[in-house]
Amino acid sequence: MSLLNPFERRDSRSMGSTASFIVQGQHLVPNNLISAMEALKNSDLYSVTSLISSDIAGADFIGTNENVALFNKPNTLSNKVNFWQTVVLNLLLSGNAFIYLEKNPKGIITNMRPIPSSMVTVDLTDDVLSYDIMAYDTFLGGTASADEMIHARIMAYGESPLDALVGHSPLEALGNEVAQQKEATRLTLSTIKNAINPTSVIQIPEGTLSKEAKNTIRTEFEQANTGEHSGRVMVLDQSADFKTISINADVAKYLTQLDWGRNQITKTFGVPDSYLNGQGDQQSSLDQISALYVGGLNRYIEPLLSELNFKLGGGIRLDMSQIMDYSKTTFKKDISDWVKNGVLTPDEAKQLLIRKEVI
Repeated sequence: MSLLNPFERRDSRSMGSTASFIVQGQHLVPNNLISAMEALKNSDLYSVTSLISSDIAGADFIGTNENVALFNKPNTLSNKVNFWQTVVLNLLLSGNAFIYLEKNPKGIITNMRPIPSSMVTVDLTDDVLSYDIMAYDTFLGGTASADEMIHARIMAYGESPLDALVGHSPLEALGNEVAQQKEATRLTLSTIKNAINPTSVIQIPEGTLSKEAKNTIRTEFEQANTGEHSGRVMVLDQSADFKTISINADVAKYLTQLDWGRNQITKTFGVPDSYLNGQGDQQSSLDQISALYVGGLNRYIEPLLSELNFKLGGGIRLDMSQIMDYSKTTFKKDISDWVKNGVLTPDEAKQLLIRKEVI
């Protein structure tokens, strides 16, 4: 509320609040979300986000909009693939992707700058949407109007009008799965590290040993049975009893069944599990799996295209054939069938193949 306008309705959300922890008093409390840096340290999350962002970034923008050429060469600092991969990664990892549109005095877009989600605060005052951008690197920051900002978001929902304008990342649904994967990996590494010399117990039947005596026995035993003596016959006197402690069978079984975590990740991001180095559905054909994958990509492509068309006047599409048929095998087969069936003449087919850079 403004002192000059007591009836002003104002609400704002900092995108930095999507951190994996929030502060409550003197404590850091899990926020049911994995930070982007933490997510990219997980091999399954890295694989699925890299796969989605690379495929979408590799497709060309097409259509009648006057800015299509700019989308395929968005700025002078990075190429098209790097630019759009950064944008899509922000969308995947934070649920929001921001692009600041730099315009000349005539209002023509001359440059597009991706803005990290953590640098943006979304503000809604009297139904007027604006974006406060923090200064970073060489960008001075400031306040951008809705017309100056592309704000793509997925799963935008909430009880307030502003909450309904802020997206949510699939990572929000994976907090427990990734935490369990992390603990399982830690336990596995610990087990492998100590596999050569398993946790052991030397029991002395009689007497109470001092701390110094225990250390002496432990050190002498390790010197006698590790290093160059590893694997040799172990000799103990009558006063000592040696036992090894094996890993719990239930824990060992758990460590061998980590695929469920991978399956949860692929399901949440909408990617068939066979795309993430899993076995997947053995009964499904490659065409079916490919169709499922492309269908999953639409949940990220459509919010981005919809925002671009909404802000910039329409006529913007993405050439999905580069994703569905990267090698153009299906396209060449279709052309061949059309010529055989008389749909196209050989000359028309040749022109299409040249236009698609097949020949």
